[in-house]
Amino acid sequence: MRAVVALFTMLLSLAACAQDTPGKFKAGQHYEVLPQAVAQDDDSKIEVTELFWYGCGHCYHFEAPLKKWQKTMPADVALKKIPAIWQPVMEVHARMFYVADALGALDKVHDPIFGAIAQQRKMFADRDGRNWNPDDAAIAAIFTDNGADGEKAVKLLNSFAINSKVKQGQAKQRAYNLSGTPEMVVAGKYRVSTSLPGLKGKSNGQQLMLDVVDFLIEKERAEKG
Repeated sequence: MRAVVALFTMLLSLAACAQDTPGKFKAGQHYEVLPQAVAQDDDSKIEVTELFWYGCGHCYHFEAPLKKWQKTMPADVALKKIPAIWQPVMEVHARMFYVADALGALDKVHDPIFGAIAQQRKMFADRDGRNWNPDDAAIAAIFTDNGADGEKAVKLLNSFAINSKVKQGQAKQRAYNLSGTPEMVVAGKYRVSTSLPGLKGKSNGQQLMLDVVDFLIEKERAEKG
């Protein structure tokens, strides 16, 4: 009897694993087909976009598997990041991201910004009623302490170029039907989120999200011929 129970348990386990294999990923369960495709910046690549927030703990923990995945990313794939905005403090953080990108300093300050917020609760902004104003001194310090130009970073925060980047990012966020962070979009066509039924509540949801991304990359590559 014990052998039968053990065999039955093993079969259930195998069945559960089979449901999470890339060949079983289905629209509406593991990814969402966007109602209208969003144009890529570079059609010669399959663009994978991460939507994130520096103040999101899940995004902070997603950084490690995402970086590991990026190291094995095929040559025809490009990874892009868009900071999400749905409340005022998030706009401050988005501006910090775009400033770092404009200064060519993302590789220097991206992780420190994440760490300062996640580990030290340093928000880089001061609350004034419903508004959040950038903490210029804290922002300058995080850039300067990590080898970037802190003074220039503060000057760029509210520049025309950064304002344009914020608006462009918000427009894409709306087009991608963002529901939370982190989320991934593949080829401007497919949105992947751990909030979808096939990934929700899974202990390995973030890794599964990357597995779905790999599946969708293959799907897009096959459709391109």
